[in-house]
Amino acid sequence: MSIEIRNVTHIYMEKTPYEKMALDDVSLTIEEGSFTAIAGHTGSGKSTLMQHINGLLTPDKGMVHIDGIDINKKNKVAFTARRSVGLVFQYPEQQLFEETVAKDIAFGPKNFGLSEDEIKERVKDAMEFVELDYDEYKDKSPFELSGGQMRRVAIAGIIALKPKYLVLDEPTAGLDPQLKANLLNKIKKLHSKEKMTIIMVSHNMDDIAKLADKVAVMNHGKLMIYDKPDKVFANRQIIKDAGLLEPEVMQLLQKIKDKGLDVNVNVLNKNDALKEILTSLRKRGIKC
Repeated sequence: MSIEIRNVTHIYMEKTPYEKMALDDVSLTIEEGSFTAIAGHTGSGKSTLMQHINGLLTPDKGMVHIDGIDINKKNKVAFTARRSVGLVFQYPEQQLFEETVAKDIAFGPKNFGLSEDEIKERVKDAMEFVELDYDEYKDKSPFELSGGQMRRVAIAGIIALKPKYLVLDEPTAGLDPQLKANLLNKIKKLHSKEKMTIIMVSHNMDDIAKLADKVAVMNHGKLMIYDKPDKVFANRQIIKDAGLLEPEVMQLLQKIKDKGLDVNVNVLNKNDALKEILTSLRKRGIKC
């Protein structure tokens, strides 16, 4: 099964002086079980695209299908399909509103009509996943927590819904390096161990290179390329035109190549980069 986006166009404030083409005839298929990254600069259309995946926005043209169902139809089947997508907005902690951590996380499952026992179990499991001790934090106000803890509460609220597809809009924005690394590890765990389909919006090419199976690059509302990370990053002009930077490993290898060492610059992890450098040095007769 999959998410199919077909020829989607979306225009903000159409027929006004502020009209903006946010999406321009965008088509892509996100396979179930994949980790897909959507990359682009501010205003490229990536966040608008994400809001079409769970029906928050409706295409002006085109269609979005989830597991073969048109989610913009006004029927129960479409409603159920939309609920299979969990969307974590950028700075999700700004959406917290309940008086306790447990109540905030329980809000979504409660609206699903689950029993009290099942809701409690989901809250516990979600808090365990984001590494917040249930007994310690359940009765605390979310507004008394640190920024990183609030972010985890907000994400736990989506995890508690057990979505089939999880959409993350710049999930590490504003976090310090340690919190960012911890959160990305949890996202990776969701994908690899829980088999959850992940769609992550990001402009950080290093994060994308580490996590994604497929990468879509957006620029001025258009989908410029959609492929495996190594093939996407090999298209340097597209990356540059989109206002993005290549992963740091590729930047380093390019600098080394510019200095005269014949290395393959299309390498995405440090270990492979080291092997590439050592191989090139040995070809020159340098022992290392």
